[in-house]
Amino acid sequence: MEYKKAAGMLRWIAPCFAALLAGLRVLILKTAFDDAGLLPRGSWALLGSVAAAACCFVLLWLFTVKLNRNPGRENAFSVQGVWLPLKLISVGLLLAGSVLTLRSLEHLSVKDAETLIPCVGIVSALLMGWNALREKRGPGFFWARLVPALFAGAALIIRFRNWSHDPLVIHILPVLLAWTCYMVEMMLLSGFSLNAGHRRSAVLFGLCAGIFTCMTVPDYFLTERLSMPDLLTMLGLALWCVVAALELLRERTQAK
Repeated sequence: MEYKKAAGMLRWIAPCFAALLAGLRVLILKTAFDDAGLLPRGSWALLGSVAAAACCFVLLWLFTVKLNRNPGRENAFSVQGVWLPLKLISVGLLLAGSVLTLRSLEHLSVKDAETLIPCVGIVSALLMGWNALREKRGPGFFWARLVPALFAGAALIIRFRNWSHDPLVIHILPVLLAWTCYMVEMMLLSGFSLNAGHRRSAVLFGLCAGIFTCMTVPDYFLTERLSMPDLLTMLGLALWCVVAALELLRERTQAK
């Protein structure tokens, strides 16, 4: 069937793009900036990054439109096999990132968004862990999935407020793409609890979340713009999104 070929291609293309975009980011960080830390006039770095990310998104989209378009349900996800350990690892990463973010703050205040966001991240991690461990799921899981989606959206807004002070778009491009995919994917996953999940979109944004996170990882090792708490938080969200996408690509799920 057509969806089998599309699912197989997506499993092969996604890691290739992840490696390609990560390698491109390393090349840009090592060679594209001048001594002042700026891009020379006429630099290919920003245009090349945007073009590569766009090609990734479009090519994955061309294959995801061939997947099963029936509404998705909670039974599309499993608590068996390798999926459960991977989900619990993602929960641990998100929990560690949120706790470290909270500990790194100089002043804690319940009225401060900088304090509230990691607190919501901790709650989100606990709800995601509960989600992963529960075998019987119903409409009540909508709220367990909605809180992480709200966390991703709020964290994106707070981070964008800080990123807006950076004069170079190339600095924030990969992390902006990654957080946007987390937010969209988490919102899409909440629909599965209402038996109205968008399978194809969830596969697309779940895989892109992982790919753009791989593109962001070199910033932690080669620059000071990505902290350890941020890296752990992003890895946790990315792994959760990628696992959901891979579960939706299973033949037993696509055949329904």
